[in-house]
Amino acid sequence: MKRQFPRIIGLCIFVLGFSSIFTQIYFLREFLTVFHGNELVIGIVLASWMLLTGFGAWLGKYFHKIRGRLGFILFLQILLTVLPVLTVVKIDLWKSVVFPTGMETGLTQIIYTSFLLQMPFCLVNGFLFTAYTSVLSSYSGENRTGRSYVLESLGSVFGGMIVNFILLWYLGIFQSLLILVTINLMAISIFVSLFKKTALRILLVFLMLLISAVFYLVDLQGITRRWMFPGQHIVYDQANPYGSVVVTENAGQLNFYENGLLHFSSGNEIFNEEAVHYAMVQHPDPKRIFLVAGGISGIMDEIMKYHPLQIDYFELNPAITQLGKQVLRTLRAPVIRIHNEDARNYIKKRNDKFDVALINLPGPSTIQINRYYTGEFFNELKKHLNAAGILSLSLPSTSDYVSETAGDLNAVILNSLQQVFKNVLIVPGFKNYFLASDSTLSLDISTLISSKSIETVYVNSYYLDDKLLKDRSAFIMKHLKKTAEINNDFKPLGYYYQVQYWTTFFKTNYFILALVILLIVLFIIFNLTKVSIALFTGGFTASSIEIFLILSFQIMNGYVFSMVGMIIMIFMAGLAIGAVTTHRIFPAGTVKNYVHIQLAIALYAMVFPFIILKMNDLGSPSWLNIPIIGFLTLLISWLTGIEFALAAKIRDYQVNLLVARNYSADLFGSAFGALITSILLLPLLGMVNSCMVLASLNVISALVMIIYRKKFVSL
Repeated sequence: MKRQFPRIIGLCIFVLGFSSIFTQIYFLREFLTVFHGNELVIGIVLASWMLLTGFGAWLGKYFHKIRGRLGFILFLQILLTVLPVLTVVKIDLWKSVVFPTGMETGLTQIIYTSFLLQMPFCLVNGFLFTAYTSVLSSYSGENRTGRSYVLESLGSVFGGMIVNFILLWYLGIFQSLLILVTINLMAISIFVSLFKKTALRILLVFLMLLISAVFYLVDLQGITRRWMFPGQHIVYDQANPYGSVVVTENAGQLNFYENGLLHFSSGNEIFNEEAVHYAMVQHPDPKRIFLVAGGISGIMDEIMKYHPLQIDYFELNPAITQLGKQVLRTLRAPVIRIHNEDARNYIKKRNDKFDVALINLPGPSTIQINRYYTGEFFNELKKHLNAAGILSLSLPSTSDYVSETAGDLNAVILNSLQQVFKNVLIVPGFKNYFLASDSTLSLDISTLISSKSIETVYVNSYYLDDKLLKDRSAFIMKHLKKTAEINNDFKPLGYYYQVQYWTTFFKTNYFILALVILLIVLFIIFNLTKVSIALFTGGFTASSIEIFLILSFQIMNGYVFSMVGMIIMIFMAGLAIGAVTTHRIFPAGTVKNYVHIQLAIALYAMVFPFIILKMNDLGSPSWLNIPIIGFLTLLISWLTGIEFALAAKIRDYQVNLLVARNYSADLFGSAFGALITSILLLPLLGMVNSCMVLASLNVISALVMIIYRKKFVSL
């Protein structure tokens, strides 16, 4: 049994990594559903995940004081097995009780909810890594942090592959969690073989039967859905890698939700008519239409009133168009071509020409959606518009009052359009509709509708006063800054101002929020050593670069879910490869080698953005972009893996504290990187300047190591 001990502990660490990435993906999807998420929500959820996991790893430094350590590990492993299911149920219950349908959630609610609900799993997860590593090191008589890091990373790679490429496509969340529970119970049954007590085996069998009964006898999916949509009859519920689509019926009205967000309801004729006719009436004879999203809301019926020859309709999630064909007869018309792909990627590959382009998306509330509000996209689309072509997009309405944040958002989009098109108008209505063209545009909407004999319910002379419309449009234009910057792909100011605009809807005590963040930062700073500060900046840089890589792929190739998942998998694999190859590259774990790696990460951060921008300028094909981005992902994660392995060989504290401090520092850095880069550095500074900041942080860390190099013991 003694010979099997390292293998059993190693297997448990592998399963721990598998469970960690598996649970992280599903927690993130559920939180996005609850909070109608964007990158801000993703950043907060991931940051809280890594901070809590890092704190759990830090608490692991007290593991050596616990009596019956293996028994305590068994208890925590059993707890970790059931916590993912309980947490998902808690998230959905929390949604129904604290944030019922129709209630918006603010920044403060998102932060404390993500912390509270993820805390049990993350603390146990982080503590177990330190505990397993400590047990493994004690048995072997040497520091096995590097080996544990490799096994945990490999488990994450395998778990991520299973989830991203199989489970998300074919199974629901609770079916997938059953697989996770089964794998953990198998690992526990192997771990129990280290004990001689028969009672533990009996307890394990009972636990397996109990959990199986819960999954097979209780409809957890149905129960949680009814919690989230009380008083509504669920007529459609499907999840796929692109998100969750739910359709409910209430008093004869159909409500369409994607990732928990109400996209539209049937019978909203005002919205449908404004989204179509403000733009369509501007063109003398609109025959070829480019439509991005919203085709099943009733918009398609309004477009068909102009008897178009062809409508190219783009919807990324195929579940939406499949549902649309079932509930909307118009969608089956032969003139409609449905594309379940990224619209930007499509126009890069084709030479089609259009008369009217209707971008029926929410405001740039995510970096992905922001790509349809940038100067680069406007230039790309203009090449596909005919001479009198019209572009239409919208932002939240400001017809009665233009706040500072709303003004910044509208000004950035207006100026971005004016850089590309000769004429740009803002038509105030249900939203602010931006019309752009090189031909003449008019605010005489009701007059144009009458001249074309288009039958409408609201967009006509009975409800619209053209003079009043012109006055309201002039009021908005007057209050927009003429000197606003341009919204770009790699400097998404539109996204930044949209998030700012969203936060104004909630009363947030930023003093208390800032105080809490300050306390967290102080805790981290006081627990960083001269060695772990480099791990903090390395983790910060690596998670930031990962965000840039995913964004770059989206911009250059469109949103391809499998490739985004592949970036994450390559990143985890690079960490493992880096840790494994460290002893071959640097046989001696010296401070000098550690500094070299830190400077290599700084150099990577400096060069990386110029490689990406050059690829984008050259318009390189996807078959070339994919391997280059894959290589760039592998390179930064490989350097990070080497850095972690070297840090384990450089001691400025006792060995029993080393695992807790190093692993937590890496996670703390990754947490702040994911959060600060996505919500501040990228939108405000752009990718190039952000990467220069990352490079500077790593150079500073290297200088700290050089200054204090004589205080370290190298192995």
